[in-house]
Amino acid sequence: MGLLLQAACSTNDSASISRAVSNASSIQLWAEQRNPQTGALQLAYVETELASRGQATFGSSYIGQRTSSRFGVASYSRQADASVKEKGHDLRNCSDFGASWQAQRFFLSQGGPSSDPHNLDRDGDGLACEWGTRISSIAKKARQPARVSRPRYTPRCYTGPRGGRYTVSASGSKNYGGC
Repeated sequence: MGLLLQAACSTNDSASISRAVSNASSIQLWAEQRNPQTGALQLAYVETELASRGQATFGSSYIGQRTSSRFGVASYSRQADASVKEKGHDLRNCSDFGASWQAQRFFLSQGGPSSDPHNLDRDGDGLACEWGTRISSIAKKARQPARVSRPRYTPRCYTGPRGGRYTVSASGSKNYGGC
């Protein structure tokens, strides 16, 4: 982990983490994403930043590798929080964001996942709007084993030196009755 990220992440301050993550290189972010010692809040910021850069996979690493299992699992209590409306601020909705990572980034900047004043994470899994669906989709696709296709055997007719016609079987034997 880079010193900048390490310093910001040790404070667990959302603004510091956000600045450090947005200034980090993609290589640093992917290293942070793979690091098992990266905390949940830092990991949420890292994955959101990678998505904002259009990077869902890097080698064998992928967004949601460590977080997609949380999708739909209530980890944080959610109660109707009227504090945003009481303070005269507009309540934000999922439809206010062009992409799920944008909603997740805003959610984190507003105190998520432990606090959800805009009610973007109604199920309490720590993933705002459709961000959980998105990371689960990326993770599912990345976990699928590569398909190995075997070449198809297609018999061809050959003509022998004395005019006889034959095919060659998959095992390499000549089949004189196959043409």
